[in-house]
Amino acid sequence: MHTVLIIMAVGIGVGYLMRSRKTWLQYTNKATLWIIFLLLFFMGIGVGNNPQIMENLDTIGFRGLQLALVAILGSVVLSWVVYRLFFKSADDER
Repeated sequence: MHTVLIIMAVGIGVGYLMRSRKTWLQYTNKATLWIIFLLLFFMGIGVGNNPQIMENLDTIGFRGLQLALVAILGSVVLSWVVYRLFFKSADDER
């Protein structure tokens, strides 16, 4: 865990120092996208190699779908509440 935090802190520091270079930012955005694709690919390999996960994929998938739907519903409801409390003015209510 400490390693992850240290790497993240170093990345934040480098990003802070390089913030004025716009071309650098374009390359880092593209690199980040491709690194995320690579990470997802390797995670897929890890899941495919685990027989316990593959045997229970239907149960895990259904539970994952439930969690995703509840998270989306909670985000929508909370966003609506925050909008009503903080962003909707008295003129909008008419």
